[in-house]
Amino acid sequence: MLIKDTQGKYEIKVDKQRRVIYERCIGLLKEEDTQRLHNEYMKKIVPLFNGKSWAKCSDLRNYKTSTVVDAMNTHINWCEQHGLVTGAIIVDQMIVKMQMNRVSKNTVQPTAFKSVEEADKWLKEQGF
Repeated sequence: MLIKDTQGKYEIKVDKQRRVIYERCIGLLKEEDTQRLHNEYMKKIVPLFNGKSWAKCSDLRNYKTSTVVDAMNTHINWCEQHGLVTGAIIVDQMIVKMQMNRVSKNTVQPTAFKSVEEADKWLKEQGF
C-alpha cells in the first residue's frame, strides 16, 4: 500500500507482511500536516496489523526541522499504544536527529541510519 499526502508533505509505504511502515516526510511540516499523517495511521494503516506489533522506518532526509514536536510526540505515543515496538530514522542532518530524539524521549527511541538499506537491514535483524 502506498499513501501520498494530498499536500505533498509525506509518503507512506506499508509492507503488511513484514509489518513495517516506511514513511518519508518532505519539507517543513505544520500542525495540520501532522494531523493528516496521524489520521492515515489511525484509519488506514494500524488496522492492517490486527493488533500485532509493527515497526516504523522514517526517511527524514528531505524533512526540514519544524515546530511540530508536541503533535509528533502525541502521534508517536499513540503509535506505541497501538503496536509500535521499534523504529529507524534515516537522517543526514544532526539537527533533525536531535529533534527526533526530543520527540521520542518518552517513547520508543529511534535508531539513526544514513540510508534506507542500512535501516532495512537493521529492521530485519529486529525481526521485521
